[in-house]
Amino acid sequence: MAMSCPDADGIPATPGTYALLLFCSRSKQLRLGALGAHPVSRGWYAYVGSAFGPGGLRARCRRHLRPLRRHRWHIDYLRSAAALQGIWFTTDSVPREHRWVEIIGGLAGASSPIRRFGSSDCTCPSHLFHFLSRPPFPIFRRQTLRRMPEHGPIMAFAAEASRQVRRNAL
Repeated sequence: MAMSCPDADGIPATPGTYALLLFCSRSKQLRLGALGAHPVSRGWYAYVGSAFGPGGLRARCRRHLRPLRRHRWHIDYLRSAAALQGIWFTTDSVPREHRWVEIIGGLAGASSPIRRFGSSDCTCPSHLFHFLSRPPFPIFRRQTLRRMPEHGPIMAFAAEASRQVRRNAL
């Protein structure tokens, strides 16, 4: 699937946690590497990951924003069927991936469609969630900061049109 490649320069090159927001316009069957074949329903997907390696968030997000060259992670297979629409992220130096999984999985309308997706190296049932409508950033942010008052700022990047990172106020 061809897509434009917005510039990730506004995303810092520091370690952090992120959630990719993708939209799948029609249901299809996908082969997801070692996870095998799975139905992918029309709707919104949120995938939670972390970027604590070289280049931090900017390098990881830049990879997800680029057109696919090869499939390395589970999310790469889903990206072949769903368009990346946005990225939520934090530069908090504490890994928040598993807490974000709990919070996003608890949002209204969330379901976990593919067991072990993106979680082969941890005990989470999945790092992927499906929604019929776009998951709400303000509610996610508010719930996260309420549960973890020590959490750093959470920002949103619009992958489809905007090249700006914005920080939403409470």
